[in-house]
Amino acid sequence: MSRNFLGSSPVAGPILQFSLLIVPLVMNCFYMVYSLTGWILDGRDRRNWSIEAPSVGIWVLVFILLFSGLVIAYTRWRGGSWWHPLSISSIGHVGLAILLTISVLITVKL
Repeated sequence: MSRNFLGSSPVAGPILQFSLLIVPLVMNCFYMVYSLTGWILDGRDRRNWSIEAPSVGIWVLVFILLFSGLVIAYTRWRGGSWWHPLSISSIGHVGLAILLTISVLITVKL
């Protein structure tokens, strides 16, 4: 059965949709652990963490922006709406990545 209950073809198959949903989730989970690590480190360990933290934060943000942008473009190209789970997930992950990057940059300045 290739049609959904509304009669239109699906935007992505179940395996592709799972893959497109799990990649930014895993990236943001690891990024959250990385950014929260800066809040609990102290002394020399925090100084060493803060040397690389801004560049790691910016690169992770760029990757999530690009990946989410491609997922939204693919979803829209395949006929999905802005309310499709892939689009909503991408927008949410971009917002979370921006907040985590701000957290990293604030932590470096402390």
